[in-house]
Formats: sequence, structure tokens, C-alpha cells
Amino acid sequence: MIGKATPSFLGTLGWAFFLASSWTWVIGMFLPVLLVRDFGVWGFVVFAVPNVIGAAAMGFVLRTPEVSRAILERHRIAVACFSAITAVFQFVFLFSIGMMFFGSEKRTHLAIACALGVAAVAVALKRWGAAMIWGGSLALLVLAWKGSGFALPKGGSMPTDLMFLAPVCAFGFALCPYLDGTFHRARIELGSASRLGFAVGFGVLFLTMILGTLSYAVPVGALLESPELVAVMPSVMLLIGAHIAMQAAYTTLLHVPVVYASRPSRFVVLVFFGALIVGAGLAAFAWFPSPWGMTIGEVVYRLFMSFYGLVFPAYVWLCMIPTRDGHSGVGGAIGRRKLVVLAIAVALAGPCYWLGFIVREEMWLAPGVLIVLLSRLLVRGKVERSQP
Repeated sequence: MIGKATPSFLGTLGWAFFLASSWTWVIGMFLPVLLVRDFGVWGFVVFAVPNVIGAAAMGFVLRTPEVSRAILERHRIAVACFSAITAVFQFVFLFSIGMMFFGSEKRTHLAIACALGVAAVAVALKRWGAAMIWGGSLALLVLAWKGSGFALPKGGSMPTDLMFLAPVCAFGFALCPYLDGTFHRARIELGSASRLGFAVGFGVLFLTMILGTLSYAVPVGALLESPELVAVMPSVMLLIGAHIAMQAAYTTLLHVPVVYASRPSRFVVLVFFGALIVGAGLAAFAWFPSPWGMTIGEVVYRLFMSFYGLVFPAYVWLCMIPTRDGHSGVGGAIGRRKLVVLAIAVALAGPCYWLGFIVREEMWLAPGVLIVLLSRLLVRGKVERSQP
């Protein structure tokens, strides 16, 4: 990938649309629904603030395109796994939740096929195709808003349980962007305009999209509790579903080439098909109740979220950020040590995340994050002392 040193203003704007649309996937389009349902409008704030700031910061932290190129090469397996899981996540979600928006399995399949067609055209048009996707979503959200008279969630004081979730959101959204191959592509192409491109892409365009999610969070949250209510406003749900399907399909088609370009190993292929088979199998029972007071579909969604709240940010924290002696990556003896520490940290923190995400005893999330943060002490590296 060869980047332009100084792209034009329109070129920068085009990449800003690309960033916003590539990051508008089934986390930004649905996680706020769950958070607003459980915690009110503060749930959206805890989601949105670290999300926007964390993603925009990448354009400032990676000072040159060469840094992105080095990350893509040094961490190609991790980047490929991130894209593989992300692509699978989009389709498992659409097949799990699609009937709520489209009314039947046949219409869901047709909607996904149409969304893939639109997304394929947008990908072929490159960054201006991203602008087309963004504009189409905005139009769909405006029409849904006008046709429904949605009420925004009410304010109030921040729930105590949400304070334990906030560090997980900050940890995940601050670090996950560095494994997103589409972000690195934009960083390389933006060159010296990366700060402007990332700031506009996330601070304006992406923020607009997740504010759209906030606009439908209350009625869609109600549908999760009582799916039969979809008959009350089927046309509005169809518009929201079209927005979600189009953005998810676009994200998928952007991430599949990232997997291919990484020269996928057997491990990456195993991750992709393993997640696809397990996710698709569980999606077939999406509306069945689970023992944890939510549908199986929501449990699957929350399990996928554990990748972005625990596994991927833990990798960045332990394996990507250079140690004191300058080592970055998983090569050599130090790299193997990092992978061992990563595995142990995830294994120890995993039960805490299960209790926080699935059992919904959020207080357990605090020790889970703390375990991962403190595990950095085991991979600090050594500082060479000068000879007297």
C-alpha cells in the first residue's frame, strides 16, 4: 500500500467517510440499544465518549504511515484474526436479529443479499462509496425518525453498576483500533492529513451515526423484551434494519480482504471457521430464552463483545505496545513470554467478564480489567545499563 504524502481536502474528506463507515458496525449500531435499555442515557455516554476519542486518537498516535505498515507486518496474524472475527460477527448478528427488523426469514435473507450488493458497489467506488453508504444510512435514519416520533431516553444519575462497565469500554475502545486493518489502510493513504481525517471521520461522521443509534435505542430495546411489538411499526423497523444490514455488509466486505492480504495461517482460518460455525449454530436458537434472563441471541452477541472488551485490547496492551527495551511483537523469546502472559491474563480475567457480561453482575468487570492491566508488569522488558 502506497500512501499520498499530502492528499487534497476532498481526498481527506473521502477517507474520513471511509473511516466512519468502516467503524459503523454491529457494535455501534446495537450495543447502545442494550446499554440504554439497562442503564438509560448514561449507558450511551459511557459507550460513545471512549469510542469516538479512542478511534480518533489513532490518527494522532501513529505519526507516520510507516508505523502502520510495520504494525500490519509485525502483527499480521492478530490483525487478520481481528478482521476474521469482525466479519463473522456481522453476519451472525444479522441472521440472529434480522427477523425482528424484516419480519420473516425469507425477507431477512433477501435484505442481506441486497445489502451485500449495495456494499459491493460501495467498495468498488472506494472512499466515495463509503460516503454513499454513510449518506444512505443517514437518510434511512431520518426517515425512520420522522415516521415514528421516537422518544429519546431520559436522563438521571449514573447507575452504580455502569461505573464498573466504564473501564471496560475505555480499555476496549482505546486499544482495539490498532488491530483494525481498515484503519491502517486509511492512515497510510492519509499521510500528513491523518489528524484531520481521523478527527472528522470519528468526531463528526461516526458520531452522527451512533447518535442515530441513540434515536432508535428505546423502541428497539422494547422489541428485545417483546418481539411481537414489531407489528406496531413494521415500516420503521424495516428502515432501521436496512441501515444495519447495509453498514454490516460494508464492514464485512472491507475486512475480508484484510484477512486475505495477511497471508492467513492455519490458525487464522481455524479462528474464522470456528467462530462462523459456533456463531451460526447458536444464531439458529437466537430467540430461545437462556438461563441468564436474556435470549440466546443476546448471549451470543455479548460473547462476541468479549473479543473487543478483553482478548483484542489485551493483545495490544501486552504484545503491541513496546516494552521498556523497545521490543514490540511476538517474535523471539520475549514474544513467546508475552503470548504466555496474554493467555494466562485472559484465562484469569475471563470468568470476571462472564460474570459481568452474561450474569450481569457488573462489579466483577473491575477485577477483570485490573488483572489484564497488572499483567503488563510481567512483560515490561529490561533497560540496558551503560558500562561505567
